[in-house]
Amino acid sequence: MPFAPQIFEYGDIAVIGMLILLEGLLSADNALVLAIMVRHLPAEQRGKALTYGLGGAFVFRAVAIGLATLIMKLWWLQAIGAGYLIWMTVKHFVSNRGHQEEVEAGHRADKAGFWQTVLMVEVADIAFAVDSVLAGVALAKASTKHAFESKLWVVYSGAVIGIVLLRFAAKAFLKLLDRFPALEHLAYALVGWAGVKLLVMSGHHFTVDAKPGFTIPEMEPAVFWAVLALILAVGTAYAIRHANPQPDGIPDDIA
Repeated sequence: MPFAPQIFEYGDIAVIGMLILLEGLLSADNALVLAIMVRHLPAEQRGKALTYGLGGAFVFRAVAIGLATLIMKLWWLQAIGAGYLIWMTVKHFVSNRGHQEEVEAGHRADKAGFWQTVLMVEVADIAFAVDSVLAGVALAKASTKHAFESKLWVVYSGAVIGIVLLRFAAKAFLKLLDRFPALEHLAYALVGWAGVKLLVMSGHHFTVDAKPGFTIPEMEPAVFWAVLALILAVGTAYAIRHANPQPDGIPDDIA
């Protein structure tokens, strides 16, 4: 299939900005998970394990990007992706255990050898890649009435941004999360809203294809962005109000 012509719109700037924020916060959380998973290894092996992890991030994001167009053509894949994003959000807010899960991940890795740890890191990379690309797909489609294929460059940009931030900017975002812990809630709220957008998209495509006698309309971009702006405003205000006056510091493993 020939590569569809790519279209740039001014709304894409806002999408890229949102992806930078979302990818930065999620990459910081992901980097913390990876650091905890490898910290039981000898010092000379930690960097190597994280390097393998970065390689996995490139590979799995490339595979996820390759599936992005397929996701947009199959309503049931959209529904699965939406369910996954919404489940992530609900799980985060219901469990409400902060970084307890990351600590447990570290405990599970404590007895693992080098290659077992690398395997665990790669499995985590798969989940991170899915999060990144699904969120990028939902945001890209929300910004335009054009065919999704014309916005693949936005999804590609989001995936690349995620890789770069995971490797080079994670420490800076971790410091931000350390100072404003509630920003993690904001990130997952944005992920959940992206999941809702994907779910509505799935319902629309199902009713168009199956023709059950009614059609679920697509979510208007104005509605998507208005709710997203509200989430940002409320989440940011809440994070500032509940700032940590004495940050705990971040692991030395994260470069």
